[in-house]
Amino acid sequence: MAPAAFRAFVDRAKADTARRWNTGLITVGGLAVVIAIAGIVALAVTGFGSWLTLALVAVFGVVGAGLLVTSVLRGRILRILAGDVDQAVACAVDDHGVALANSPVIPWDQVVFVGVLNDRPRTDRLRGIPIFNWGGRAALKAGNGTILCEIAVRDGEAFRAAFTDRSAAKRVGLYPRWPDGVRHGLLPLLLDSVLSEETTQAVVRVLFEQARARGIPHALFESSFAFLKWKGPLLDHDWPELG
Repeated sequence: MAPAAFRAFVDRAKADTARRWNTGLITVGGLAVVIAIAGIVALAVTGFGSWLTLALVAVFGVVGAGLLVTSVLRGRILRILAGDVDQAVACAVDDHGVALANSPVIPWDQVVFVGVLNDRPRTDRLRGIPIFNWGGRAALKAGNGTILCEIAVRDGEAFRAAFTDRSAAKRVGLYPRWPDGVRHGLLPLLLDSVLSEETTQAVVRVLFEQARARGIPHALFESSFAFLKWKGPLLDHDWPELG
């Protein structure tokens, strides 16, 4: 790749903090599962408690298992996005194309669209609900972002095959084949999970400027449904029309 005209570097302090919080959530989730299993065994052996009590303990364990699994997966994504070097590049853009978080370069003629979802309004509304407020704050500190950037690739299979890291390649979602035989791919990046606020805004601005200059569809949404309605037909030739 030629020298990048724009590079967005990972905020190392933010990424490291997210990893520490995520490790804490993994610990909490693991302990919840262990406590739930021990509780179910104790209730079954002693005969103490009703089926309702067993059900409540089981639900506690399921919640813990969910927290554990999502945190482990989030940790893997953070490692892919942030890497282990001080100057890890989250986004690189030049006249040839764009690369996200150590992905292969996507040539501009392979970019189907650039879409961004700003999920902050919905997240702010959920903060009014106590349990979501605590859980949401913890998830955000652990690396859950609210600014999702997605770049669609014309030949998703070829793009996947170009990755040297098979785990990173799995980030590319593939969609049904188009009449020309190719499957479009989708590469997501939660920008503010590893980037500062200033850098997050710069990435969106630069990507939109480059897309606009090349006539590539690009848009910013604050509604997941509106985002899906816009990008669906660009990814899947047979995408159903949504009301």
